[in-house]
Amino acid sequence: MRALPVLAIVVAVAACGRPAALARTAPPPPRVPVELSPAQIAARNTLLSADSALSTAANHSLHDALAAGADDSVVMLMPALPRIVGRDDALAAIDSLNAVTNRTMSWRPIRAELSADGSRGYTYGYGRRVAITDTLTSVAPIQYLSFWKRDAGAWKLEAWMVSAGGADAPATAPPACAHPSAPGYSAGSDSGAVATVRAADLDFSARSVKAGAGQAFAEFVTEDGASIGTGASEITCGRDAVAKSLEPLGPGALTWEPRVADAAPSGDLAFTSGDATIHGEQGLAYSKYLTVWKRSANGTWRFVADGGNSAPPPASP
Repeated sequence: MRALPVLAIVVAVAACGRPAALARTAPPPPRVPVELSPAQIAARNTLLSADSALSTAANHSLHDALAAGADDSVVMLMPALPRIVGRDDALAAIDSLNAVTNRTMSWRPIRAELSADGSRGYTYGYGRRVAITDTLTSVAPIQYLSFWKRDAGAWKLEAWMVSAGGADAPATAPPACAHPSAPGYSAGSDSGAVATVRAADLDFSARSVKAGAGQAFAEFVTEDGASIGTGASEITCGRDAVAKSLEPLGPGALTWEPRVADAAPSGDLAFTSGDATIHGEQGLAYSKYLTVWKRSANGTWRFVADGGNSAPPPASP
């Protein structure tokens, strides 16, 4: 969630950084499983295998996992660090952290979805971070969101967001986002998809400035969209829950701008990543975000997963 750093400021009663209004009164009705073709199931299984293989490698060495499994231009979003673009810079950042505390991670996906042409995909789920020093080992729950690119048959991590999670994470996806809907838009080659998804993200931000974040998220999230990295045990799923979590941020409180974007050639699945600013009663706070977008049959972009974490203040000009 791109507004995560400010929620504790805006709503002081929410110790985890989420507004108390997020408490659910009744679970949403379960989504009906989508019937995928054998080819679609096989393709999705390759993505799940790649995600699991990366987790297994990261459980031994986060550096080695990214060195082998990340794209050259990977976007990495780690808490408290600036957004990092490029595998070499990402590895340098991991090495810098490991110089003080050796860090490993492991995770498990609860949802995976592919573009219509099978060239892009995303996963998100739950995991843990282990930090080891000479005298102490600490374990902390995490949530993650990953965007993947398939090249020459191999999946590579193209964008990766890790944020704090909560204990007792569920074993499966919440009912509201358990089963992705089938691709609704497909083009043989949509060269304008990156430009249009950037425009959608800017429109999304403009709507937040004008109407407030809650209203903007209600309008731009899919019915089964998710907010990852709120600090709670369970990923926030479903349009109503996601929108409600942003209600405390009124008009002008939350604004952002995309810096990096990519889209499948089929034009139906994309990501944007950028910087967000939160205007709170105690001043400005900053975050960075990763948003995965899905295109509907009428060509409209709506986000299916959004996650973020804290960022340092921007450098002075």
